Amino acid sequence: MILKKVNILIFSSFLLFSTFVFASFAPTNFYRPYDINLRVSDWPNTRFKLGANFEYGRTHRGRNFSEDKTNILSLYNVSESSLAMLMGAEKGSAVYQLANKLLPAYGPATDDGVRGHFKLDGRYEGADLTFWGKYKINDVFSGVLDAYFYVPVRYMEIGQIKWIDQTNNVLSADRDVHQYLTDDLENVVTHLGGPDLRDWKKTGLSDIVLMLWWYKDFKQAKEHLKNVRVHARLGLSIPSGSLKDEDKAFSLPLGNDGAWGIPAAMALDLDFVYKMKVGLEFELLYLFDETKERRLKTDINQTDYLILNKGIATRSAGIAWKFNLFVQAQRFLGGISAMIAYQFAKHDDDKLVAQSNNFSYNIINSAQSLKEWTMQNFIFQLNYDFFQEFKGSWFKPQISFFYKLPITGKRVINPNTIGCQFILNF
Repeated sequence: MILKKVNILIFSSFLLFSTFVFASFAPTNFYRPYDINLRVSDWPNTRFKLGANFEYGRTHRGRNFSEDKTNILSLYNVSESSLAMLMGAEKGSAVYQLANKLLPAYGPATDDGVRGHFKLDGRYEGADLTFWGKYKINDVFSGVLDAYFYVPVRYMEIGQIKWIDQTNNVLSADRDVHQYLTDDLENVVTHLGGPDLRDWKKTGLSDIVLMLWWYKDFKQAKEHLKNVRVHARLGLSIPSGSLKDEDKAFSLPLGNDGAWGIPAAMALDLDFVYKMKVGLEFELLYLFDETKERRLKTDINQTDYLILNKGIATRSAGIAWKFNLFVQAQRFLGGISAMIAYQFAKHDDDKLVAQSNNFSYNIINSAQSLKEWTMQNFIFQLNYDFFQEFKGSWFKPQISFFYKLPITGKRVINPNTIGCQFILNF
């Protein structure tokens, strides 16, 4: 299965490059291309690096708004309401007519928390393949400046989807809801202009990133502390990835959903005796406002996957924050290094502003999928630098393997992931 995904990603990347296409991000715990935990040690007297990183994971489970484990399709709502979907419809529309048939006849008892509701079940699968390169520029501000580029190719799938109808079959209200709505939900939703409720998958280029990485060493004449390295990173994320398809209920963007971004970070590394290194980093990603057609709620009771109406809206994305702490034993056995890292990330609330008076600001921003999400992970990594084996070679390879263990999170899909890297130094 994993090998199949690798082949798909490689084929897709070659196809994209052959046609000269450099073609709010998905709430998963997958690495961003420039994550500091993907960093490998520098090889002396080399200026270029070329590498490829791969990460794969799949799961049925995520963390919901209460940080409890749940199915990946229940991150935002315990259940999806097909009756609430009909509320706030434009007068005279097909949605309005169906709402009049089902809602007023039974008064407040129409939606009793069960009638018209669906429990969802599904699985997430993802794979990232990132090609990257580094060029070491001459000394800048008494430190070293490196220029990076990242070209990620991404596969994402929401599959094995099941809509489990919770509606009873006791009262006349139950039978009407079955007849006109829930027994053929997929076709009813499509007929009313809603999204496709079936499985979704996509393979393609994600957002390309250009980045400058500056660092400076401060040698220490201490008994245990030998060096302090200060880092600063600044980059540009280019919106080259596919956008969320608003006509597919479970579609996810392959990048930042069309928004330009500025990633930035500050970091500190401490080198100790016995080849031990400790480091920490603070990272943020700022996304610029982006306007496009979106699914917008017309009633506060509506749930995130059953929204019929679309409108032009501007998204102001919340800032994404990340804190990273690691401990590494460097080349303690030949070229072998081992690292364990802790990572906490948070994406602040997104906000929408509709470009039409037909939508209420408060209602459209009540969507749970716009609220903050967080994740916490432990990362275990093993690297091998072929320093001794390739001393006289014009290229010097490095390899790396990692395993990511999710701890907890909020409104996040957080599978256990595995991955590897292969790097050539010149």
